[in-house]
Amino acid sequence: MTFDDLFVDNWCATRPVFDAFNARVTFCISHLHNATPSQIKGLHLLQRDGHEIAYHTRTHPRLDQYLRRHGLAHWLAHEVDRGIAEHRALGFPARSFGCPFHASTPETRKALAERFDIIRTDGPRSADPDNPAARIYQDVPADKCLANLSFADMQHKAFPGWTRQMELLDLVAETGGTAVFVGHDIRRRKTGRGFYSAQKQIRRLIAGAQDREISIVPLQGT
Repeated sequence: MTFDDLFVDNWCATRPVFDAFNARVTFCISHLHNATPSQIKGLHLLQRDGHEIAYHTRTHPRLDQYLRRHGLAHWLAHEVDRGIAEHRALGFPARSFGCPFHASTPETRKALAERFDIIRTDGPRSADPDNPAARIYQDVPADKCLANLSFADMQHKAFPGWTRQMELLDLVAETGGTAVFVGHDIRRRKTGRGFYSAQKQIRRLIAGAQDREISIVPLQGT
């Protein structure tokens, strides 16, 4: 399970849910240079708990627009390498990368593979509904890219529903592989649609996985 951006306070508030199931996840962070001291402290707390603090570009730009305007070299210098240095200066290894908006190109993936151990790529909406097993991995691929199988944003308008979510967990259990579920914010309760889940929904997803003897581990634990 991965969660993107900088919703540190709400992620920290969800620590009891993760701890109840001994679940450990990956937080893909952007805008760390704008983080408050309290947010940085929270990220260190999550890291000490055993969660992974990964990288999600420096300012979360739209990739296609950025590349048209500035080019690949500029993107790597300003959105990748500069932010990696900032993360590592604060004690975050930045060994995994989550592509913002699930966007990548052959050129960006090749360059990222030189810098990261795992690259999280395509979003769940682009998965083939007739072949979800294509996004369940027995090993990290040679290109280091893992596409997302489904959502950890259960309030997302494209969330396929709990019946489908549990079917996907059944498939993961049957194949014995690794799959990525991608989310963003985690709120205490439902407050309408958006890029988030309520804590009870995260608890339900993790419990469903553990009922099937699926471990919830960070990307670096795959």
